Amino acid sequence: MNKGSEKSMNEIIALMSKKGGAGKTTTAEALTAGFTAKGYKVLAVDLDGQANLSYSMAADTDRANILDVLAGKANIKDVIQHTATGDIIAANSVLDVADIRLTGNNRNMLLKKALEPVKPEYNLIILDTLPFFGVLTLNALAASTGVIIPAKADIFNLNTFKRAYSLIRSAQDAFNADLKLYGVLLTHFKPNTKNTRELLELFTQAAGECDTRIFNTKIRETVAIQTAQALQQDIFNYKPKGNAAQDYSAFIDEFENLIIKES
Repeated sequence: MNKGSEKSMNEIIALMSKKGGAGKTTTAEALTAGFTAKGYKVLAVDLDGQANLSYSMAADTDRANILDVLAGKANIKDVIQHTATGDIIAANSVLDVADIRLTGNNRNMLLKKALEPVKPEYNLIILDTLPFFGVLTLNALAASTGVIIPAKADIFNLNTFKRAYSLIRSAQDAFNADLKLYGVLLTHFKPNTKNTRELLELFTQAAGECDTRIFNTKIRETVAIQTAQALQQDIFNYKPKGNAAQDYSAFIDEFENLIIKES
């Protein structure tokens, strides 16, 4: 990736997967770090009470978080943290009770409203959603301009991709007609196995049925990702010449070109 000047991109992208271990948080961190390195202004929002993205980005999880903002107890600009990887609104376990604390007829639209004051300041806002479909996931779909579905290249993630697509379609019909499903990013990819090639055919067929794409870039399986996260480093700084850094760099370029083409 070559660092460039700030661009005119203004997108809110939800990373969504019904199944844990699909690479959702890893992709959120890579997009934040990679687009920041390219000269974009990027904000990551951790919507998962497990706070894995917050930990990976070395954010302070004891501060006010997005639930405090949605509940009207904090100003969104006051909860943004600046880290070496990029800007983030961190999470903690308090988010686990979001479905209880957020009530009212418009509770699914709270995040969209909360992001309005900061959206003009960022080219890209990345929403790392929960691996289940609660109120915070619905808020993410209402606030976003587009969705990326990371999916581990296995049969179980194929089934959960179809369920995620159904929810996205429901969100489009109910409260966000302009929401785009940009595509499925295959992770934990083993390109030289017969099983993976067969799964790729199944994913491609399913994506066609859902009127979306499988991204050309695939994220190969590697232990470097887990090591980088444990050390609270992004993959580009931890092992810039490794497979994960190369793959995510290629994906960022592919996604950037797609956004520019469709804008």
